[in-house]
Amino acid sequence: TCYAGLDLASTTDIAALVLVFPPEAEDEPMWLLPFFWAPEENLVERARRDRVPYEAWRRDGLLFATPGNVIDYDAILEQLKRLGSLYRIGEVAFDRWGATRISTQLTDAGFTMVEFGQGYASMSAPTKELLRLVLGKGIGHGGNPILRWMADNVTVEQDAAGNIKPSKGKSREKIDGIVAAIMGLDRALRRQHGASVYEGRGIVTL
Repeated sequence: TCYAGLDLASTTDIAALVLVFPPEAEDEPMWLLPFFWAPEENLVERARRDRVPYEAWRRDGLLFATPGNVIDYDAILEQLKRLGSLYRIGEVAFDRWGATRISTQLTDAGFTMVEFGQGYASMSAPTKELLRLVLGKGIGHGGNPILRWMADNVTVEQDAAGNIKPSKGKSREKIDGIVAAIMGLDRALRRQHGASVYEGRGIVTL
């Protein structure tokens, strides 16, 4: 069983899907399985401009390039359907902005879709939990270089009440995979062992 976070960003950028697998034993980490998509047409130019190895990631099968200058959401839909035949995907958390059509299609395909806001109210608790897990070496991702790169790009914004959310600050670099991981992590923590981890342990303050 796993839970998914889907960050579609914009059709001309990078889209990210991260499956979050809760541990089945006490000494196991929370496993993340990420997938990324980008438009094929401007991939070489972006790699040169941003000095990011998009082409190498595509060759290694880590980044899916869809034909044209915008991301083909149908490719994401088909990938999720394939993943749904391999794993029990309990819920798919998504940012409702720009995702109406694909969320309707995924609902029709049998997925449980959960709208997930990008503000402090939704993001703070799972962001703090992700930080706690990272510091405690409780996250595994198989050394995925795109997710590692995105993690390096993340900064944290904090409001007056101490709530936090991920941000890329003024950087042009991408953090979509981390945002998707946080959304999937939230759903996993709320459903783990039939109850929310937040209810049993409370929210960890870092």
